[in-house]
Amino acid sequence: MIHDLVRYQFDNKSSLPRENVLLVSLGCSWGKCAFCDYQDDKASTVLAADTVNKKVLAEVKGVEIGVSCLDVTCSASYTELPFTTMNYIRETCEAKSIKTVILEGHYIFRNSNEYYIDFFRQRGIDVMFRCGVETFDEHIREDILHKGIPHVSPEDLSGYFQWINIMYGMEGQTVKQLKTDIEIGLKHFKRINLSIYTSVPDGPQRDSEGIKAFYDSEFYRELMANPRVDIFDEWDDSNSHNVGHDI
Repeated sequence: MIHDLVRYQFDNKSSLPRENVLLVSLGCSWGKCAFCDYQDDKASTVLAADTVNKKVLAEVKGVEIGVSCLDVTCSASYTELPFTTMNYIRETCEAKSIKTVILEGHYIFRNSNEYYIDFFRQRGIDVMFRCGVETFDEHIREDILHKGIPHVSPEDLSGYFQWINIMYGMEGQTVKQLKTDIEIGLKHFKRINLSIYTSVPDGPQRDSEGIKAFYDSEFYRELMANPRVDIFDEWDDSNSHNVGHDI
């Protein structure tokens, strides 16, 4: 388990204000993504995971701050959270009048979505599902990032997920390629999270010049004004993208 992560945030800059919780899973069964260094943020037992997750969920305020959306992530897929934690999530939503919960997971678990829809619907709570696509450039996504969703079309993805993650800022990516990713994403999905890449050990290199070119572009300003796109950059010292830095 990684003990110095920001596990609760209130995102009040998005067009969809929401509380974000970063919970502890039992481990990522895929575990091959070249850009991810959070795979050690896992618990060896259900009890250990639940202990942390209950503490984090206790920070959710919901109706107290006028928010009705809870965004749940972990270092794996939502299916790899203990189901006891999922019960705590549902109880928290009920107690705090949360009407929508966002669950993030890998495409390989897509057939589980329907069960979680039913689970939350029993308490009148809607679910939106988000998938980390990172890019629609299959060479980058599969040969470099090892994402594990080969030959999957945007249409395939949108049959199960309403929201996607796109990543930009690695060596080899261009603003032109990002524009294509965003165009495809906006055509097929309700919302996009655009994450600016943070270097990880043994992973792709961060392209600082490419990121600067993006931030200096009219395209960046267009995306900042688009209510369907949220941009996150952990290395943004001004924190204008509302990402909690690791402590």
